[in-house]
Amino acid sequence: MFTFPQETNRAHVKLITTRQEFSALTVCHRSITDLKRTHVLFSMSTSSFANGVLIYWNEANKQFSPYIRDISIGFQRQDYESDMWHSICTTWDSGSGLMQLWIDGKPSIRKFVTSGSSIKGSPIIMIGQEQDSYGGGFDAKQSFVGMMSDVHMWDHILTPCEIQDYMAEMYFTPGNVLNWSALEFQIVDRVYTLSHTTTTTSTTATAFKMALLLLLAMLTVCAAIPQDMSGKMFTFPQQTNTAHVRLTTSRQKLGAVTVCFRSFTDLRRLHSFFSLATPSTINQFMIQRGGSQDVFEFFIRDQMISFVGQNYELNTWHSICSTWNASSGLAQLWIDGKPSSRKLIPSKTNINGPIIIVLGQDQDSYGGGFDINQSFVGMMSDVHMWDYVLHSCDIQDYAGDPNLLPGNVLNWKNLEFQTVGTVVVEEKNTCHF
Repeated sequence: MFTFPQETNRAHVKLITTRQEFSALTVCHRSITDLKRTHVLFSMSTSSFANGVLIYWNEANKQFSPYIRDISIGFQRQDYESDMWHSICTTWDSGSGLMQLWIDGKPSIRKFVTSGSSIKGSPIIMIGQEQDSYGGGFDAKQSFVGMMSDVHMWDHILTPCEIQDYMAEMYFTPGNVLNWSALEFQIVDRVYTLSHTTTTTSTTATAFKMALLLLLAMLTVCAAIPQDMSGKMFTFPQQTNTAHVRLTTSRQKLGAVTVCFRSFTDLRRLHSFFSLATPSTINQFMIQRGGSQDVFEFFIRDQMISFVGQNYELNTWHSICSTWNASSGLAQLWIDGKPSSRKLIPSKTNINGPIIIVLGQDQDSYGGGFDINQSFVGMMSDVHMWDYVLHSCDIQDYAGDPNLLPGNVLNWKNLEFQTVGTVVVEEKNTCHF
């Protein structure tokens, strides 16, 4: 299932389909929430209609108010209790113009919404947010918070028996537009995937909240599958306050750190390479180049130190490593195998999770708060992280060959990550550094 753990105007799941025209449709899903406000369940927009298909709960009127082609109708007196799993299906046919809502096997009356025209154009389908504009215009106060699963969509109206079979979790023909068993999707911001272990629709509020607390405690579940990134790089092609790469690790406590990566940029301004945040401390471990070309800045547990006099040329690949040990409080920077002086960070306490690691942006809030004027533009590769301070010989070896000693926290050859916004994975095709 997809879990949306908090109110936000960013987090959503984009569902991919090649279908470009709908003269009829059925959309089914299962969801659970404890929201007492208006919230969206399903949103499909085209360039002509922001609300091509919209399914949402209107709290003020205590009704479902779906839209077709920007026209809305209301279905009142629906048994839509909070803190319970519900199976919800919606149907519409352009020939008759009739729409119907099914909740937990019970049909509404059919209502006329609009007829005579199909929904045409390249659709953007998403769950978790309402599109007030084509692909965007999100409002946090309409966002979905809870869990959702078993999303299917068909380009025809299912029969009542087929809908009942879906509701009862019996055998049914999966969606031919969206198929939960073969779903192509993209997660944006904080949405997590988790095994759906609910066996009945009577899930309690306590179980729901415990599931969310577990997710917030771990923050390790992601749609990404670990990949061997050998010979590849992340390309950040433009200045933006959205594009970044989220790196996933199961490690939640760090008493020492070594982070190494290679980067290439022509930026003369301040920019962030690596940002590690926890709910209690935003800049737990952050590496950025300062406004001056020869200055690097480290943040360890929100305390900054600067390393001056670094040979950091533009338009050149550089190997950069940074180390820190909580017991001694000492931090050090290495560029292209050459060490800086060691400097003291007064705080000598460990980094304690849950951890969010981001490349390409500085987290000014936990998992967000990005500033376009601190974003990274360029290429980055060979990212590794260890939970100890590497020996100086190992760091110098990394500068010559990044694959000699892979990281035990982040490993470029087995990297679990999620790209958000315009970040491109490319072949590196570089013969030397």
